[in-house]
Amino acid sequence: MRNLKSIIATTVLGLVALTANAQNPEAEAEAQALGYKPQPYTFVQVQGGVNKVFSPGSKFNPTFSVGVGRMFSNIVGARLHFNGIETKNGLKSIGANYKFKYITGNVDLMLNVFNIFKATNKRFVDLYLIGGIGANLAWGNKDFSNIVNGNRNAVAAGTATAIQEDISNAWGPGTTRKQLLNHNIRFGVLADFNIHKNFSIGVEVDLNSLDDRFNSKFNNSDDWMLTAQLSLTYKFGHKKVKAPEPAPVPPVVVREPEPEPVPVPVIINPVNKEIFYLIRESDLDADRMAIISKVADWYKANPEKQKVITVDGYADKGTGNPRVNKEYARQRAEKAAQALQDKGIPSSQIKVDSHGDTIQPFAENDKNRCVIIVGKCVE
Repeated sequence: MRNLKSIIATTVLGLVALTANAQNPEAEAEAQALGYKPQPYTFVQVQGGVNKVFSPGSKFNPTFSVGVGRMFSNIVGARLHFNGIETKNGLKSIGANYKFKYITGNVDLMLNVFNIFKATNKRFVDLYLIGGIGANLAWGNKDFSNIVNGNRNAVAAGTATAIQEDISNAWGPGTTRKQLLNHNIRFGVLADFNIHKNFSIGVEVDLNSLDDRFNSKFNNSDDWMLTAQLSLTYKFGHKKVKAPEPAPVPPVVVREPEPEPVPVPVIINPVNKEIFYLIRESDLDADRMAIISKVADWYKANPEKQKVITVDGYADKGTGNPRVNKEYARQRAEKAAQALQDKGIPSSQIKVDSHGDTIQPFAENDKNRCVIIVGKCVE
C-alpha cells in the first residue's frame, strides 16, 4: 500500500512538472474573442452524492463536500476540499450495522487532461485528474461499541453467536481511542460541464485511502472509500482583455502643386546593360567584360553624337548591412567605370554613383547585386 501511495504521489507531481509551463499559442486570440481571459480563475464548489467503504457489510451513504481552489493555467489547478457527514458499516457475521461520523480535509492537485493534449482556453466539457493528500477525522462510533458489548452479553447468555470479524482495530466508546485521526490519500476524476462563463456542473468520482482502523475492523491493509458526487462550481476572478489599440492614423500630407515638366532632349539609340555579381563580388570576369565591350562598341558606333554614360552600383538588402553594402556597390560601380575608360571612353562622359542597398531595382533579392550601365546619345 505504501508503494501505491508513492506511485500516485509521484505520478501527480510528475504530471504537474511536465504541464505547468504548457502554453497555447492561440490563447491571446481566443481571449480577445471572448472578451476575457478564462484562466487563471478562482472557484468555490459544493457537491453532494454517496460514499461506500470497500468492506463486507458496508452500505451506501449520503455525503457532501465543499471546496475552494484556483486554476493557475488551462492545465494545472489546486483546491482545498472538505468532505464528510457519516458512513455506515456492518458486521456481516451477526447481521448488525453501525454508523459513525467523519470529515476529510484534503489539498488536491487538478490536471485538465484534455488540455494536456490540445490546449484551449475554453471548451464545453473538461476532464480533470485529481490527486491529493490530507487528514480524516472520525468520531461518534457508539453504535459499534453497543453492538460489540451487546453481542458479548448475548454470547455469554448462549443466545447469540460470536462476531467472526477481527475487531482488534475497534475505536469509540469503551476503547482507548474515542475518535480516530488518520491520513487520507485521494485519486479521482472530475467531468466538468461549462454551462456559463461563471458556472459549471460536474460529476466527480474519488477513491480515498484511509487507515485500516477507519471501519473498526482489521483488514491488514488500508480501508478504501469510494465517493461519487454531483458538483456545482462558481468561477470568478477572470481578467478582462483590453481591446487592441487602433492603428495610428497617418497624418494628412498637403502636397505642393507639381511643377510644369521641363522638356528633355530626345534620346537616340540608348544602350542599357546589367552586370550581376555573387555575394561579396566586385571583380569583372570574362562574361562581365564582354558586357563592358558591348557598351564600348556602342560608344564608338556613334562618333558624331554627344554621349552620356551612367554607371550605378547596387547591393542586395537581404544580406550584409547598409555600411558593407554601400562599399560593395561603390567597388562594383568604380571597377565597371574604370573598365569603360580602359576601353577608350573618356572619364568626363562617365557618371558613377553607388546606391548600396537603399534602392532595389529588381524584385528578386539576388539580382540586386548588380551594376546598371545606361548610355544615351543626346541631340
